[in-house]
Amino acid sequence: MNRLTSLWNKPTLKAWALVWLGFAFLPTTINAFSLLAEYERTNRAIPTWEPFLWEYSSGVALLLVLPLVRWSINHTPSWGEAPLRFIGQYAISAAAFSALHLAAMMMLRMAAYGALGQSYDFDDWRDDLPYEFRKDLLTYLLIVLVVVGVRHLIRLSRSLALIEATANAAAAAPVAQPPPAPAPPTPAPPIRVELKLGSRRLYLNPADILLVRSAGNYAEVVTADATHLVRRPLAEFQAELPPLDFARVHRSHLVNRDAIVRVDSRPSGDMDLTLRNGAVIPASRRYKSELF
Repeated sequence: MNRLTSLWNKPTLKAWALVWLGFAFLPTTINAFSLLAEYERTNRAIPTWEPFLWEYSSGVALLLVLPLVRWSINHTPSWGEAPLRFIGQYAISAAAFSALHLAAMMMLRMAAYGALGQSYDFDDWRDDLPYEFRKDLLTYLLIVLVVVGVRHLIRLSRSLALIEATANAAAAAPVAQPPPAPAPPTPAPPIRVELKLGSRRLYLNPADILLVRSAGNYAEVVTADATHLVRRPLAEFQAELPPLDFARVHRSHLVNRDAIVRVDSRPSGDMDLTLRNGAVIPASRRYKSELF
């Protein structure tokens, strides 16, 4: 019982329980009563329990596939970071969501009817399957929009609170006289990173690089203006870039410390890093000592 209580006290579990309540339990209850009223209005006989079985089996099936929705939201890149992967991954997740929801719903209904000595099947698969897919697609999109929207609102409120706290602390701090300015150091020769892009070579200032991301035998070098695909392993970039300015935050991500504008911790100990171009990348707890 104590383990169940501690599990329920997690904010993430409570949030997804509210998602299920809003998108499954309440609508299915309303639909069941609406079906009963419709059958009664048209003078068709139907057992009272049957509409509730139809609707609640769909609601329970939705609860079983909610982890897939959560996974797709947490592991799909943002539109600004990779638009094609954003569209493709959400499309595949929506199709998988509908297929799994329909399969779980059918198994629950067949099991319930079988326990009552009856059988269950769709009346017309050609009409029912497209109808169910459209409903599942709309449900999936609504859940994603609501969850992502709420997360952005929470991050925005935290950012505003941090800005307000910083401004208040600055206003309350006494004004100190600045120390004498030291003699300017002798500037070091600029460091450039060479990228071989086919028949041409591109030279970048390390400060302009926001992120280097592993892509198999290649690496994606992300700047504020473009993403360059280079046939070099991530380890070579880590050895070449200034270690004080760049940190390995994931087995496939090397990030510019100055590009990080926000750090959000997960319950697992992993983190989400928001960069100044709006991209959100994962940071593993294994590399936390290199980042901080």
